Amino acid sequence: MRINKLQAKIPTVIQEQQQLEEAIGQRARRSGLDLPDAGITGLATHARQVLKNNERYHLTTITEPEEFIERHFGESFEGAALLDPSARGVMFDLGSGNGFPGLPFHVARPGLDPVLAEVSTRKAAFLTASCLGAGFNQVQVLQRQIQRPADLPDGMKPNYLLNRAMGGWEKVLPRFARELGPDDRVLLWAGEEVEAISKRKIWQRFKILNRHQLPGLDQGWIWVLGNAEVV
Repeated sequence: MRINKLQAKIPTVIQEQQQLEEAIGQRARRSGLDLPDAGITGLATHARQVLKNNERYHLTTITEPEEFIERHFGESFEGAALLDPSARGVMFDLGSGNGFPGLPFHVARPGLDPVLAEVSTRKAAFLTASCLGAGFNQVQVLQRQIQRPADLPDGMKPNYLLNRAMGGWEKVLPRFARELGPDDRVLLWAGEEVEAISKRKIWQRFKILNRHQLPGLDQGWIWVLGNAEVV
C-alpha cells in the first residue's frame, strides 16, 4: 500500500517540477534572458526546497506561486539583465537568506563567481545543501556577517555586490565603495529613499549609474552604483 501511494505521487511531483521550470523560463525571457535548461532545472529544484523548508528556516513570507515567481525570480532576473552578459568577477550576495538574487544571477551571468553570504548558521547550512542538490556546485556559501571589507575572506575582492534584503545597507554599502574598480558595481533593491540617502557625505563615494523600476511596483527600484572616484 505504501508503494502504491508513493507511485501515485510521482507524476504529481514531476508535473509540478515541469510547471515551475516553464514559469521560471518564461519570466526570465520577459527580462530578456535566455537561460540554459540545466540552470532552469536547478533554479526550480532550489525553489521547491525553499518552499518545502520554509516553516523550518523562515526563508520567505511569499508562498503564493505567481507572487513567488515574480518577487523572487522576476526581481532577480531584472537585476541580472542590467549586467553585460560578458560580466566577470566575484559576485557577493549580501544577506542571501534564501538564495535570491544570487542563484538567478549565477545562472543568468555564468561568468560571475557567486558567493552567498549569510550570517545565520541554519540558513547557510540550508543554502549549502540546496545548492548541491540543485547542481550549483560552483556556488560558495559563506557563513559570515559581511559589514566591512575586513570581514571578507583573505584575498577575496568583490566585483559585484548584490543587496536585496540585508538590513542596514545604508551604512554598510558605502564602506565597500572604494574597493570597487572602474567596472565593478553594487546593485541595490530599494525604493526612492535612495535619492535622499545618496546625499549623505559617506554616500558621495558612490555614483548612481542607473536605476531600473521593477514591474508592477510603484516604489520598487534596482539601483546600480559605482565607485565615484573611478567611474
